[in-house]
Amino acid sequence: MKSIGGCVLYVSACGTIEDASEAAPSLLGMGANELQGQLVLNRFDGPSRERLRELWLHRETSGAEPAVQGWRQDLRVLRADGSWVPTCATARASVENEPGWVALELSPLVSKPLRDNVQVPESLHDALTGLPNRRGAREIIDAVVAMGAHAGQSLSVACIDIDNFRSVNEGYGHDVAESVLRSVAERLRQRTLGFAKVCRTAGDEFLVIRRGLRCTEDMRSAIPRLMSCLQDPIEVDGQTLIVTASIGIATHACQGASFDAIMQRASLAMSRAKRLGRNTWYFATDEGLPSLQHQAVKTRLHRAIERGSLALHYQPIVDLRTGGIRSFEALMRWTDEQLGSVSPAVFIPVAEESGLMAALGAWTLQQACRQSLQWQRDLGLHRPIAVNISALQLQRGEFEFELRRLLEEECLRPDMLELEVTESALIHDAAHLADMSRRLQALGVGVAIDDFGTGYSNLLYLKHFHPSKIKIDRSFVQNLVTEREDRAIVRAVVDMSHAIGARVVAEGVECAEVLEVLQELGCDEAQGYLFARPASAAEAGDWWVRQAERPMLPSAA
Repeated sequence: MKSIGGCVLYVSACGTIEDASEAAPSLLGMGANELQGQLVLNRFDGPSRERLRELWLHRETSGAEPAVQGWRQDLRVLRADGSWVPTCATARASVENEPGWVALELSPLVSKPLRDNVQVPESLHDALTGLPNRRGAREIIDAVVAMGAHAGQSLSVACIDIDNFRSVNEGYGHDVAESVLRSVAERLRQRTLGFAKVCRTAGDEFLVIRRGLRCTEDMRSAIPRLMSCLQDPIEVDGQTLIVTASIGIATHACQGASFDAIMQRASLAMSRAKRLGRNTWYFATDEGLPSLQHQAVKTRLHRAIERGSLALHYQPIVDLRTGGIRSFEALMRWTDEQLGSVSPAVFIPVAEESGLMAALGAWTLQQACRQSLQWQRDLGLHRPIAVNISALQLQRGEFEFELRRLLEEECLRPDMLELEVTESALIHDAAHLADMSRRLQALGVGVAIDDFGTGYSNLLYLKHFHPSKIKIDRSFVQNLVTEREDRAIVRAVVDMSHAIGARVVAEGVECAEVLEVLQELGCDEAQGYLFARPASAAEAGDWWVRQAERPMLPSAA
């Protein structure tokens, strides 16, 4: 073997090797192309990693650049063949690159590689794709935070999860699934070169990490391009596959940020993207729950379910032909003695992620059934109550049995209950839900698709699911008077729904002009502030008594 020589590694502000001198193969057994994108820590033994962390994570700064003047350490370099070389390492600011880059010069202290025992810590890279793994992602984010905090910058992380990847594994086999993951990794890497860092943190989960003053705006413009490149067909062993992804994006000021906090927010946002129908993205808002608040909501919600201290409010759904009330929708409300009023947009995701959704859903169904019976007995109010059902509830094998038992125990006619299923829930298990819908409607329970238009809007789902109602999302309703496209969409949904025998409900009706357009388009029912706001059971009952003698009139309540 030739005598080994020194080399220079050009390392970015987040600790990844972006280039290397021509002598790199002599020292490391790898050239610049193979080293590019690797975490520099991955090329050193355990004690050397700690010394390098001092350079990246605990350095003093001058402006946005690390003060590396005079930094000198003895480091042991790990070669590609498993041998190692003791080196003397010096660092200098790499002024020809962006602020924060370092040129790390390694000078060997021996002429031949050594093969005796050396501490080799766990790899920071994923063996399948070559990308940094979860440990590597933590190193990158810690380095980005250390650098960005001094420059007043922010950090954006996109959590990317391949939709229904299990079906690829089960349908095509392990080898094809691995090829798909390698293709996805390469596409993400190519599309983010010079822009962000890509990691693979779990089986089918990837991260894209971006730092800067405009990282949120940069990520917003980049995500559609990433979605598009992922959807290009993948050719594997004569098979053509198309994959989609759900992406959650979270932004945090580098000052005070931590890996766990930013990952939690990005993962929650990704879960929200999946609930929105998959093949989409969702940006975590400032209202995202910090971990301590998330735990507080979870703990208090569990107690509220046990004590029955939540409440249902009710909003009428009006027949647009007669002006009479067709049904009421039950909406969950929660006011906690410690947390105050907690929005469903906050506690519903917590319930789903914490395993509380089954208990919360069961409580809601029971309360709605009991309220229906009380209204019938006290007010002669015989109108169905619609209850929102989550995808997690529907996927439970015992859901239908529990619903039948509840109706029998409460002695409630099935036609006094309607179940509203979001369009995105159909994507999870369309065949199972379609079969359940047929059985429930045969029982007499109405089944509606809620928020129609916000998911895939796949006509095949409608054909097999065969709902009794379709509720058009408010985003298509509120601009009916001014937007011709929205009017065309609503007209198409009305015609399509009537063709399969379903009634159409418009959500979010707030003005008489919109109501008039809906009547012209043949919409069957509507709900919104134009008629009445959601109210407690007692208030809704009083309101019913006042309105029972005359049709609903378009006056804001």
